[in-house]
Amino acid sequence: MEHEEIHDAATFIAGLTIGALIGTVSAILLVPQSGRRTRKQIARKASDWSEAAADTVGDVRDEAGRLADRTRRDARRIREEARGRVGATGERLADVIEQGRERLRSGAGYIQRR
Repeated sequence: MEHEEIHDAATFIAGLTIGALIGTVSAILLVPQSGRRTRKQIARKASDWSEAAADTVGDVRDEAGRLADRTRRDARRIREEARGRVGATGERLADVIEQGRERLRSGAGYIQRR
């Protein structure tokens, strides 16, 4: 489920970034001004959006790292709990087997006395 959350967040951010970029470029191109000024403005905005995208990618990478760390911790905890339960179950099983052996011995002794 966490992978889906990261993917959904990344998809949303990418869509938002692309939409904002398209809107900015459209606004720049539709405003009457000289070609040189328009090109400079487009270059500046492209640089700004590139930096914003790099920041967003870094944020998503950091969040993915945090989720991966939490998942590893949870997996270790679950593994240790499972080992503990298996160990306890094994001990109970050994007790039941020993009780069964004792009953068989006492039953065999009873049969031999008859």
